[in-house]
Amino acid sequence: DMATSKPKTVIVGGGIGGCTAAIALHRAGADVWIYESASQLLEIGAGINVQAVAIGVLIDLGIPLERFNDPAQGDGILTSKVEYYSTDGVFIADEAVGLAAGAENPQMSVHRAKFHNTLIAECRRLLGEERVILNSAFVGMETVGDQTTVHFKTNTTGEPAPSVTCDFVLGCDGLKSRVRAALLGEVLPRYTGRTIYRGLCHLDKMHGDGNTVALCGDETGNFICYPISESKRRDGHYHCNWGFNATRPEPGGVESWVSVVTLDQIQDELAAMDGNTFGGFTPLQMAQRTEKIIGWALFDRDPLDTFDFGCTTLLGDAAHPLLPYGSQGATQAIMDAEAIGMCYQDAMEAGTGIRGCVKAYSEMRCEVSGKVVIANRNMGSTAVLREVNQKCKDMTRAEKEAYCKENGGKLAEEVIQTYRKAMPKSVRPVRKVKPAE
Repeated sequence: DMATSKPKTVIVGGGIGGCTAAIALHRAGADVWIYESASQLLEIGAGINVQAVAIGVLIDLGIPLERFNDPAQGDGILTSKVEYYSTDGVFIADEAVGLAAGAENPQMSVHRAKFHNTLIAECRRLLGEERVILNSAFVGMETVGDQTTVHFKTNTTGEPAPSVTCDFVLGCDGLKSRVRAALLGEVLPRYTGRTIYRGLCHLDKMHGDGNTVALCGDETGNFICYPISESKRRDGHYHCNWGFNATRPEPGGVESWVSVVTLDQIQDELAAMDGNTFGGFTPLQMAQRTEKIIGWALFDRDPLDTFDFGCTTLLGDAAHPLLPYGSQGATQAIMDAEAIGMCYQDAMEAGTGIRGCVKAYSEMRCEVSGKVVIANRNMGSTAVLREVNQKCKDMTRAEKEAYCKENGGKLAEEVIQTYRKAMPKSVRPVRKVKPAE
């Protein structure tokens, strides 16, 4: 009898957002099942930055920082600073982040797979192995009253898989979300005119204090790099993640959105940044030391005016895909998960059911996450590079250095503060949270 048992919750998609939502909902007392289309969880290798506010959510959900950040294993670093440089290597400004900026939790740079695998392991531990179901691709759903029947297929074979009837469906299935398409129809995401090329390389020494994210370039192309391990691995090198965000025409079909690329596609643009060295290496030298470079065509979607679809809602990139500026992708998905857990707990206590939970979640997260999408279209805090480039276009290097020495800090501060104002706050401080078990 559904009235006396916990409502059954189906999460479609076991990425960072889906896993965090599963943990938050489980802690709030829900009966949670995760269905993930991948037959095995192999995250594409790249680093990820997670903001302090999201690290705070994970700690609150009972996942201690050490699980992600074990220096003995060479996992993760606690980021303290972001530095901005022009294309030709003039220092513009730096910005303290995480603990160094007075946040109560650190900001973290870590290998994406390490981060994701930690969350998956926690889901399996809390929900039970049998509730994390791989190789299950969402096909469609129908809702009758308050019950939704969800249809799946086996991803590797295409054969139909058993359907599931539940009370609550949470679409956490990313940019190309099938749950979103089922709710809103097929709408292709918007190509943003940018492609990001990412790689991991091994360096003999770290840039700066070893806890620094470095950015250089301008609005046509910008390069970011940061270490994702602080202990030297057994191979005697540090692991450094880099990304080159470039202006590119729209790619062809969906299959070309993510692809392995060759160095010649970015070589000349990186060579233009030879005035910059991080840990003794130029951007081009880092790319030359990278085994596999992957290009991601970057898409987003216009913000929705609601996440309230009755007994169904969306979370993370399925709800609000955004450009990868300001390390907000995983951060906003984790904040969605925090909100859905709280709204569920409240709704169960107030007797407003799943519909009450979804309505409250939409009010808490729809508008604020939309603001992040828009702020990221404006390059987020990386807009510092654009502003300086536009002010210094016709200057000699000496003039640019003098200008940045005088104005760089002030200019960066304005851009960064404007961006920060668009960032949602955690809903934690004003809420009670059930203690972690």
